[in-house]
Amino acid sequence: MSDRALSADEQALAAATKRAIQSAGGLDIACRETGLSDTQLSRCCSPNHRDSLTIRDVATIEGLNHGRDGHPHILHTLARIIGGHVVVQIPELLGDGAGLVQSTLDIATELGGLSRSISDAMLESSTAGEEVTAGEASVALEHLNKLDQASARLRMRLKHIAEGGQQRE
Repeated sequence: MSDRALSADEQALAAATKRAIQSAGGLDIACRETGLSDTQLSRCCSPNHRDSLTIRDVATIEGLNHGRDGHPHILHTLARIIGGHVVVQIPELLGDGAGLVQSTLDIATELGGLSRSISDAMLESSTAGEEVTAGEASVALEHLNKLDQASARLRMRLKHIAEGGQQRE
């Protein structure tokens, strides 16, 4: 156990580490790929231990998650912690028409999810009545994070076209 309680940011990084390891296939695979013991990796996932992964180990574990939902788990969390940054995978084709439509649909979908989560949280029949609970706020924040990412992807596509990039139909 650590000598002092971890901050909320440190606990968020531990939770992101746990999600990344689970998404990569679990402790066995992460141990094999990083060379770390399961005990060490478990401590890195714990909200009660100060242990953290090295940047190299983060890259290895996140590399196993490429293309999976939430990837890159640790980098997304770290980016939010260090100043509210958003990490977005650059679209393969920046100027394609289908990508513009898909990016717009992604924004609409996430905005709908965000709106629904907030309105559900504020219903009198919700967990805390009209007060929003920490869990409800976390759900809304996840929708907001996805909305930020979708908006950034669309912004990249449109900027590419505005700067003279090719648009493919």
